[in-house]
Amino acid sequence: MEALNKADENGSHSFMHSMDLLERQTETAQNLVDSYMAIVNKTMWDLVVGVMPKTIMHIMINNTKEFIFSEMLSNLYSRGDQNTLMEESAEQTQRRDEMLRMQHVLKKALSIIGDINTTTVSTRTGAHGQLLTAGAERPCQTQVPGLAPMAPKPPIPHG
Repeated sequence: MEALNKADENGSHSFMHSMDLLERQTETAQNLVDSYMAIVNKTMWDLVVGVMPKTIMHIMINNTKEFIFSEMLSNLYSRGDQNTLMEESAEQTQRRDEMLRMQHVLKKALSIIGDINTTTVSTRTGAHGQLLTAGAERPCQTQVPGLAPMAPKPPIPHG
């Protein structure tokens, strides 16, 4: 009887050992499946979020570009003389002329400012705190074309 009990114990012990082994293998397989599914889900998410919008935008832009080149440009060129299409409007011409005049005035002002900076050798100040040029007894007042002259500052009363 004792031998039978011992054999029974050995059998139940090996059965428990194989159950533990089977449980660990099942857990390992479950972890591998979970990892695989996480990789699949991330890949699908990257495809949907990353690649698909870029693909859709690429298709939209290419289709729009084809439409512009095939339909709109041919339609535009067939409607009129290309020289009239390139003419500048009266408002644009006036604005361009104003900008060119302003550029000329600003270049002249920069030239005058540059001349003042290179000819001023002293930093003596007059009665009202204005810079005096070397040998001058009154403040240097240079008029910039296109800009209104600046009036001297009034003295600050001491109280």
